[in-house]
Amino acid sequence: MEQNPEVKNWPDKEQRERFEINGFISAYKKLDHGRSFKIVSEQDKPDYIVQDTNTGEEFGVELTSVYLNDRSVPDEHRKPHNGPVDITHNPEEIKNYKSRMIKAIQDKNNKAKKFDRTNPLILAIYINEYCAIFMDEVKEWEQFVKDNEWIFNGASSFSEIVFWNLPNNGVFSVITEPPSSMDC
Repeated sequence: MEQNPEVKNWPDKEQRERFEINGFISAYKKLDHGRSFKIVSEQDKPDYIVQDTNTGEEFGVELTSVYLNDRSVPDEHRKPHNGPVDITHNPEEIKNYKSRMIKAIQDKNNKAKKFDRTNPLILAIYINEYCAIFMDEVKEWEQFVKDNEWIFNGASSFSEIVFWNLPNNGVFSVITEPPSSMDC
């Protein structure tokens, strides 16, 4: 079967994960509390173990990409474009995208309860959708957290949730509440 020429250069899962962990490591350094990480190991649950190059402290990193919908990759991202992509500001689309991010946090938090939690876990959310270009204000991200505070407070499997690949090469971090003795 001949491969569709539109998708033949799309990276496989291993290439995407390598791209994402390296992107996360670069983005994390930009945070006020940022650290320089190096990859210690690639595994299944969580996806990676990274080490702070200054302190030696290790962290588990679970990667996830969030798209606007299940057809976004084949219909928008894999299709070739001639020139710049026209991105219109659509508040309803942004609202839906934020809902998808919340669902991803909930899903990953539930799955992470079964992960090796020897090291603190970081959820690295790759913001990988065109509409995110309109989500570039820190105050908008802060409001997103405030509006969904119960989700972030309930994401106790993770010590931190990091949104990266934001417009203007940005990154945003939410430190979650530490797990209670009931969560461990």
